[in-house]
Amino acid sequence: MKTPSELIGKHYTDYFGRSHTVFEMDPPSAVTDRVPGLRMLEVTAGKRVDVVSYLTLGCWEAVQSLGVGCEFVFAAREPDVAHLGSLAAAAIAHCGHPDGRLDRGSVVQLDGPWLPGSECDRLLVTLPYPYGPELEHCRWKFRGQNNVARVLWLMPITAGEAAMVALDGIEALEARFEEVGVNFADPARHSAV
Repeated sequence: MKTPSELIGKHYTDYFGRSHTVFEMDPPSAVTDRVPGLRMLEVTAGKRVDVVSYLTLGCWEAVQSLGVGCEFVFAAREPDVAHLGSLAAAAIAHCGHPDGRLDRGSVVQLDGPWLPGSECDRLLVTLPYPYGPELEHCRWKFRGQNNVARVLWLMPITAGEAAMVALDGIEALEARFEEVGVNFADPARHSAV
């Protein structure tokens, strides 16, 4: 019988297909102390999506409740080990405190800019828009229980954009992003607000 992480991993590989290559990456040591068993994957750009994707495997197992939990995906133009730090920040925020589970609209503060020179120093947790709804839900039965892992997207945002989420809600910020045509994978992008 496969473990939940193996089933979620299969969901990822089924979603991306053969036009993408999947690499298992070593998570930063700070996160493995807080989320034992966490694994991270890097998926090359390919036919399905034209960005490099980084995914968690193990957040669901660490803190799921009644068979429901989350994993996370991060998208970037270019591969960079720094993206593992962004995933780690979200995994720690999600798994580190029982009252602090991340969900759509949550904002995670990074230790500094997403990448050198970027105005984005936070992550917005939202629906996996660049990937479509096929990636968002992984469902399976395990030991007679229905389970679901919801895969949420970590989008780098600025302090001003985080303030807009706090004041006006995530829908207002997402509408603003659509209005100005934000290139979410560009670390040099300017704030939309």
